[in-house]
Amino acid sequence: MCDQMQAGRMGFVDGVSHTPTMDQLAREGVHFTHAYTAQGQCVPSRAVFQTGLYAHECGVMINYGKAFFGHENRLGPQHVTLGHAFQRAGYRTAYFGKSHLGVPLEKLGYEHASDSDSMRPDEAQTRELGIEHVPAALRNNYLSCAQAEKFLQDYRADGRPLFFTFSTNLPHPPFFTETKYASLFDRDSLELPASYHEETFEGKPPFQKAHAEDGHHGVRDEDEARTELHRYLTMIAATDEHFGRIVAQFRLLGLWDHTVVMLTADHGDMMNAHRMRLKGTLPYDELYRIPLIMKLPVGRAPRRQTIDDLVSNERFAATLLRAAGVAVPEAFRNGDFYDVFSRREHPRNEKVFFEHYGAYWGLHPFRGVVTRRFKYIRYYGEDDTEEMYDLEKDPAELHNIAASPSYDGVRRELVGEVNRWWSATGGRHSACYESDAFKHNKHNTWTR
Repeated sequence: MCDQMQAGRMGFVDGVSHTPTMDQLAREGVHFTHAYTAQGQCVPSRAVFQTGLYAHECGVMINYGKAFFGHENRLGPQHVTLGHAFQRAGYRTAYFGKSHLGVPLEKLGYEHASDSDSMRPDEAQTRELGIEHVPAALRNNYLSCAQAEKFLQDYRADGRPLFFTFSTNLPHPPFFTETKYASLFDRDSLELPASYHEETFEGKPPFQKAHAEDGHHGVRDEDEARTELHRYLTMIAATDEHFGRIVAQFRLLGLWDHTVVMLTADHGDMMNAHRMRLKGTLPYDELYRIPLIMKLPVGRAPRRQTIDDLVSNERFAATLLRAAGVAVPEAFRNGDFYDVFSRREHPRNEKVFFEHYGAYWGLHPFRGVVTRRFKYIRYYGEDDTEEMYDLEKDPAELHNIAASPSYDGVRRELVGEVNRWWSATGGRHSACYESDAFKHNKHNTWTR
């Protein structure tokens, strides 16, 4: 798992990114073109992945810490995680890198654990790894990769199958230039998103235009935008290098052909789309579409190598369990998408749901749905506005058609879908989420 990587930033997709490991994995496995995160921010998305529950179901709706409006949400002892499920099925479980879940990994079911959130690399380690140029906030990713490699180099089979996770914070900001890959990309010729020149944000929530014009969240000019994209691409190349080092160890161990592999991210990044950068309370595909590649063991060939079914990360955990032949615990009640491997085409009327609560850009909570053609978003609380996009005619999501009479029938249908999903999954009235009891909830009493 990586952090803040856009779905399309792989070489075999955009023809620009340097991702030989990911490209090879896609050739050996299956590339999902329409994978979504159910929550567009680090901690909630990771909680969704670990529990198989939507953010409002598991009670983790925001990044914890006083910087995020006093919220203290994190996973707790009442949660059954992916690590627990594999551990209880007799697996040896290992996790190296970014957790960001607020509790020790050992409590989440991981026998061998090294959480980069709590590492403090010293100067000797920094020199040994040659990462003096890497911002201090990101050096732990390089150390985590070295630790994961060492675990695999020392690995000795003990009769138990292995569930192994490597999770990097790259290409999360602070963005920097990974010098060994800088010459691979011509900064001046990098193409900016189709929505880069959006100016008026007509019909959209007013806070979006404010963010685009903000010096921190908005991009000042095309030169700055291309510089940031160049840095981002070099960081993705470093991410791919780290993944490649892990894959190499599995090959050396003779485990690769018999291993189920998933490569994904928690969410994306605006990266100059709609003249905005970073992440936050925005519903755009740059944040919610995520990379997803899966490889099945030799002898289990899927019927498609490219799968365009709509899939979402509240089902990733149960899908991994099914792929491994492990019984899925009842706690993972939102199901899996393992059956896509035996289908030749996507089903009709498919949809995925998503939500957001708040970030450093403010509290602008929303919930929404994506279908094959449309995306609908309803803000609740003070904003109380709607967005809707025809993704077939407007893939850049420039034109909010929520108020268009031509689409009123579709809008009402999608409103009903979102409301039914929210109710069925225990979503509460906005007043609950705006209360001090929720904001200062340290023990996750809001879980259903």
